[in-house]
Amino acid sequence: MLNQTGKALLIGATAALAVTTAAPANAQTGAQAAASVSKHQEVRCVKQSGRTCVYSVSFFYWNKKGATKRGLNYVQTARSPYKAGKARWLYKQPGGSTHVGKSWRTAHSVPHGNAAEVEWGKPGATAGPKLRKGTLVCVQWKNLSQKACHKLK
Repeated sequence: MLNQTGKALLIGATAALAVTTAAPANAQTGAQAAASVSKHQEVRCVKQSGRTCVYSVSFFYWNKKGATKRGLNYVQTARSPYKAGKARWLYKQPGGSTHVGKSWRTAHSVPHGNAAEVEWGKPGATAGPKLRKGTLVCVQWKNLSQKACHKLK
């Protein structure tokens, strides 16, 4: 069990490293980028039936300083040990109903690992759907009842 948790955290850490080292598509000077765009990363671990970390999810989003919209540029989920499946992401804006962000996508195996992974978007980019601050974004694996969610800050 401890080994599974370590792998899930390793996958999340790897995704975080990829985002922090990737250059944005619209590269600005360091001072301009720091003043205008704020980037966020949130990682969630879903437990089910007392098991440690059935799957993990990383949400990457950005916003311009003072803006009420958030750009969701990358969502990644991983399941360890490897088990074939499908996942999708959903969102619910404040006062609205739940919408499917992207439909079911089949997981692929992680190279040199024992995990299944699904990704949407582009790490390090300042692109993607623009959602209001306070929007609840979730990832759901098919045939698992519990979702992993994060409210955009």
